[in-house]
Amino acid sequence: MTLHWEIKEMRRDHLEQVMEIERKSFSTSWRRDMFIYELTSPISYNFVATRVRDKEELVLGYIIFWMVSEEVHILNLAIDPPFRRLGIAHSLLLFSLDFSYKKGGRVYILEVRKKNRAAINLYKKLGFVPWWIRKKYYADTGDDAIVMRLFFDDRPCDQKGNGQRRLP
Repeated sequence: MTLHWEIKEMRRDHLEQVMEIERKSFSTSWRRDMFIYELTSPISYNFVATRVRDKEELVLGYIIFWMVSEEVHILNLAIDPPFRRLGIAHSLLLFSLDFSYKKGGRVYILEVRKKNRAAINLYKKLGFVPWWIRKKYYADTGDDAIVMRLFFDDRPCDQKGNGQRRLP
């Protein structure tokens, strides 16, 4: 299936579709007020992948991240289930990495469920490496989270030289 989408800033009128994707994607989903907070926070960046169908804008997925100085923390990424495995999450991540890098981002961090192999593989494909485990991080199931990071800069990330690569 060939599908074309556009990445743009998330707006309030995207929220109903975003929340529906959120509910389909996570056992404990964000509430509306959480999304509204992110839309108004000065450190939060929010983007959607959309396509137009029958003159209506359809949200296919979204990404939300914070940026404080050089640190970028990816908070939420989800794709509507019928549109998964088409490259939309990859596209949203690359867009966000490029966007934040141009604004000075150098350290990228995210948490992912230890059981979520598809997401872990996607993040690894983009150069993220496991950093540590947060035990029982997810309150709904008690699942552990793998904290992953990506570092773009000429300075080493740590003393051990973990083989992490730069922006793909």
